[in-house]
Order: sequence, then C-alpha cells, then structure tokens
Amino acid sequence: MLNILIFLILAFIIIEAGKKLSICGDKLGDIMGLEKSWIGVIMLASITSLPELITSTAATMIGEPEMAVSNIFGSNLFNVFIIFILDIFFIKNSFSSSIGLKNYLSCFSSILLTSIFFLGFVFGDISLGGISLISIGIFLLYLVVMNLIYKLEHGRVFVDPIEENPEDSIVMSPREAKLGFAMSGLVVVAVGIALSNVADRIAETPIMGISLGESFVGVILLALATSLPELTVSIQAIKMKSYNMAAGNILGSNIFNIAIIFVVDLCYREGSLFDTLGEFHLISAISSILILLTLMIGMLFKDKKRKVDSWIIGGIYIAAMYILYIKR
Repeated sequence: MLNILIFLILAFIIIEAGKKLSICGDKLGDIMGLEKSWIGVIMLASITSLPELITSTAATMIGEPEMAVSNIFGSNLFNVFIIFILDIFFIKNSFSSSIGLKNYLSCFSSILLTSIFFLGFVFGDISLGGISLISIGIFLLYLVVMNLIYKLEHGRVFVDPIEENPEDSIVMSPREAKLGFAMSGLVVVAVGIALSNVADRIAETPIMGISLGESFVGVILLALATSLPELTVSIQAIKMKSYNMAAGNILGSNIFNIAIIFVVDLCYREGSLFDTLGEFHLISAISSILILLTLMIGMLFKDKKRKVDSWIIGGIYIAAMYILYIKR
C-alpha cells in the first residue's frame, strides 16, 4: 500500500514538472525559431524517453534483458495509446486531422526501425564485438532518421495548412525559458526513474495471488511509469494547441526507444540478446506497428469530426494487452 501511495505522489510531481517542461519548451522554440514538431521530436522526446533508457539499461545490467525490451515496446504501445486518450478526452476535433504530414516521416521511421528489430530473430546471432549487427543497424538508422527529420523541419519540404495557436499569455524571458526547461527536464528524468523503481517493487508482489511475470510487468507497469512524462507533456501541449509538438513528442519518443535496443545489447554480455527474446516480444512489436499504421492512415484523412482511427488505436492497445497477459 505504501508503494502505491509513493507511486501516486511521484506521478503528481511528474505531471506538474511535465507541464512546466512543455511550456518552457514551447517558449524556447519560439525564441529559437524552431518548428513545434521539431521541439517534440528532439527536445521533448529526448528528455521524456530518458527514464526508458535508464530503466531498460538497469534491467539488463541485473540480468533481465527480456524485461528491458518489454519496457521499450510497452512504452511505444502506450505512447501511441496516448493519442487515443488525447483524442477522446482533450480534443474536440480529430487528433490525426490536426497534425501536419511532416509527422509522417517520424511515424514511418518508427515502423521501419521496429521491422529491422524482427530481423534480429533470424540474424541476431551475427555479431561484431559481441553486439548484434541488427542492433548496430538499428542505431545507425536512428542517426540517419534524425538527420532526415532535421532536414525536413528546416528545409520546409512540407508546407502544412495547419496553423497552431499556442497560448501567448505566459511571458517568459529567454533565460527563464532555458532555466525552466533544464530544471523541469531534470525533475522529469529523476522522478521518472524513481517511478520505475517503485513500479518494479509493486510488481514483485503478486496481485490476488497472480504473478504477472517479468515480461508482462515490463510491458504494462514499467511502460506506464516510464511513459507518464510523454503523457503529461502531450496533454499540456494539446492544451496550448501545439498539436504538432504533442505528435512530435510521442513519435520522437518511439524512435528514441527503439534505438535503446542498441544500448541494451551493448550492456548484455551473456550471449545474444535476441536469444533471450521470444513470442511475447514479437507480439508487442507487431502490435506497435499495427497501432502506428492506424495513425498513418488516419493522418491521410482530414475529416475533423472523425475519430475512428483513435478508437481503433484504443482497441488494438487493449487487445494487445489481453493477448500479452495470456502469453506472459
């Protein structure tokens, strides 16, 4: 019971810090002349995904790489599920019709990186210096993707008809924006890591005599804890009507998370990382691709009243959690 209370207190802290992070990030972007989606993909995503990085690395170091990978894809599933939450509870119009096509590259990149992950089950034992060539390929492609997204944002390849109107009632100097962004980011990372540790302790105790298993704990409880920063930051971005910043944060976090596989492989020294993985991880990865494909299809339609794609995303997430619970 004490762990649950601590979890709730930490969740409240991270929600407040996430709000500050979004506001400072938005103001900092205005000062630096950055696109909202670029702020989400790089600035916010790199901070909100650090709990996943540290938690997955720590899980690998104590000999639980399967939990580390489950956390990665569990977080990716929940990240896109955030779109369902935003669309149903916080947005009047459809989320996918409110974001620009510039987010298409981020969405496609996440799918491509996940598809390369599948190759690890076939070629994962082919390594270089004890690291799978698949993991190395994922990391190198991540760097290429970040470079392409940078060029897209600054080259104005897509000209979106969507105009965002972030609230300008908050006056903030450049120094205040930078300091606020740094401090709130530090709080988000620190509390996010603490949340993961508390979630791990909660998971160690069987619920009504039922043991959930390490992989399922990773894909549900740890993923929820480490994805809370993304949820908080995205909700605040939506409240400021920065839809592209919310989308960039969600999709950028997904791309960053998949790149963590390289770090996990680097830390795992007891053989091939992919030999420790199985059907459970394949199902979670396939589900993350299906949920991203649904979002991509939804982005092609600009019916502001249609939210069918969001309901499908919610349905896929719930179905995936049920299947993964059975397969735990």
